[in-house]
Amino acid sequence: MLWLCIQLPKLPLEALARAHRAGDSTPLAISQNNLIIEANGAARGHSIEPGLSIATACAYCAELQMLERDREREEQLLQQLAQWAYGFTPVVSPRSAEQSKGQHDSNPACLYLELSGSLKALGGLAPLLQQLNKELHKMRITHVMGLGHSPSAAHLLSQLPEHRQWLAQTKSAPTPQQWRQWISFAPSKLLDCSNKAIAKLYASGIKRVSQLLAIPLSEVGNRFGRNFIDYLARLNGTRPDPVPSYEPPPEFHSELFFPSPLDNSEQLLFPAGRLVRELCRQLQRRQLYSTQLCWVLDFGSRGSREVKVELSRPLFDPQRLIALTKLQLERVELQEPVQALTLNCHQLRPLEAQTLREDFFDEGSKLHEGYQLIDKLKARLGHEALSGVTLKESYLPEQAWASADSLTLQSKAQGHQLNPVNAPRPSWLLPRPHPIQQRNHKLFYDGEMQLLQGPERIDGYWWQHHRHARDYYIARGGQGSLYWVFQDLTSESWYLHGVYG
Repeated sequence: MLWLCIQLPKLPLEALARAHRAGDSTPLAISQNNLIIEANGAARGHSIEPGLSIATACAYCAELQMLERDREREEQLLQQLAQWAYGFTPVVSPRSAEQSKGQHDSNPACLYLELSGSLKALGGLAPLLQQLNKELHKMRITHVMGLGHSPSAAHLLSQLPEHRQWLAQTKSAPTPQQWRQWISFAPSKLLDCSNKAIAKLYASGIKRVSQLLAIPLSEVGNRFGRNFIDYLARLNGTRPDPVPSYEPPPEFHSELFFPSPLDNSEQLLFPAGRLVRELCRQLQRRQLYSTQLCWVLDFGSRGSREVKVELSRPLFDPQRLIALTKLQLERVELQEPVQALTLNCHQLRPLEAQTLREDFFDEGSKLHEGYQLIDKLKARLGHEALSGVTLKESYLPEQAWASADSLTLQSKAQGHQLNPVNAPRPSWLLPRPHPIQQRNHKLFYDGEMQLLQGPERIDGYWWQHHRHARDYYIARGGQGSLYWVFQDLTSESWYLHGVYG
């Protein structure tokens, strides 16, 4: 087993300030119980450090922007990161920050990833670690890593600077002997136990883990309890070290909070682009797709608004998704400043082999262009402005089609398909036949009409009470337009039924 622990020491700050642009010089600090618990680089430049009181911090920097810690958003971000990590390995376990009395966090939140099953597929340990670091950097997540033979060992070693330096340069996993040396070398204060136990260890003169391991376990148990012995056994690898397994939901959810609310839809494009890129990376890695992007504009206490981007087929190009989002956001008139932007994709679906074959080997390029046009029209005009057409089994032209909610293009027939009639039909069919005037055995609509082609007899529903027997003709009007007209054989009246384009 090869466990990687990714510690997230600045999650309280990044849950609220991740939307800041790189190089933003606004000093920002997170507070809890009237104390500063985290500050960004600009605030640290004004000597604002965790542990200061709010009053002292404001005295140091009058422009300091203060935000109250939001544990709910921290947990949401941790779940988002667990979902991201699931793209690298199926064994992921997130652990929330633990709080002890008198401290804001005794243990920051972290992720455990079991990597031994993913090394071959992802090119080895060094490329995998580089990819993890690169993507966390893109998401602006501060992190430290540790590698161990168990989650407890990885957690301990992630706090050891010498181990982190070695991890940045290594190309292969260490041997069991190297792991034991790292653990023995670690200070006792890095052990994952209570502050009371740490103080007790130092009071006993035990400053290194090696000193602790040299003591018989029975004596350690008498002084520190059974749970502490279990922890040491998991740290040594002599006992299994199980952690809760993470199951990703069949959906995507990611949010960016804006400490300074945005009041212009143009300003939303940059954070929207970041969320779209995160989505594309996850979908490609997990071989999933979504047919809808659901953007939520959060106005804080004044409610929220949803903006949906419909997709006709799987799309993984961030630039095209951002372009479609831009078309939708241009139609939105912001009544209130936006405090947070959320991207939701409900019901992620697995990619089907048929879809990939159509894209690469069939009429992929033409279909792709057609779907792009449909998506742009939906984004520009709204989903309700477009609808599809399906064929129905009926002799009467007005009953031989129906409007469909979904608008799809297919290169090949799939399953049972109805074939359209092989005869000239008008591009515009009137909802109801319109009566045509008759005088002296002549037809008049837009001037005198001249029959050009026909008749085509349609005679159906004779088994019902009302028979439909019609002779259809193509006629030219006085202005040269072509019409589709028919004579009702039961009443001998003439009707206009369609117009040719």
